[in-house]
Amino acid sequence: MKPAAVVAALAAPSAGPAIVTIAGADVPVLALSLSLCALVLSRMVAPKSLRKLSRTQEIALTLLLLILLFTAVIGELPFIGDGKPLRVGMAVIWGIGLGFSGLLVIELMGNLVSEKIRQAFGLSDKQE
Repeated sequence: MKPAAVVAALAAPSAGPAIVTIAGADVPVLALSLSLCALVLSRMVAPKSLRKLSRTQEIALTLLLLILLFTAVIGELPFIGDGKPLRVGMAVIWGIGLGFSGLLVIELMGNLVSEKIRQAFGLSDKQE
C-alpha cells in the first residue's frame, strides 16, 4: 500500500517549469514572480521620499526598478552574483530592498557610471 502512495506523489503534475529560457537568459519563474510582487508591494508601503517626484517620475522609477530587479534575479546584474539565477528567498529580499530604497539605488548606479566615464576620459574631480 505504501509504495503506491509514493508513486502517486512522485507522479503528481507540477504547475510549470521552474526555469524558463527567454532570449538566452534563464529566468526562474517563481523567484521572479514573487520578487516582482515584493517590489510593487514594498513601493506601496515605503515611506515617501524626501525628494518629491511627480506621478510620471514615480512610474518611471518603478519601471527602472523592475528592470533592475529582473537583471538581478536572472543573475546578470554587474558586480553582483555569479551569473546564476537567484533563488526565491534572495529574489524576494532584492524586491523588498529595491522597493524601499529604489531611488537611492538608481542614483548610486548613476553616480557609479558617471565616475567610470570620468575615469575613462582621464578627468578627475579637481578638473570639473
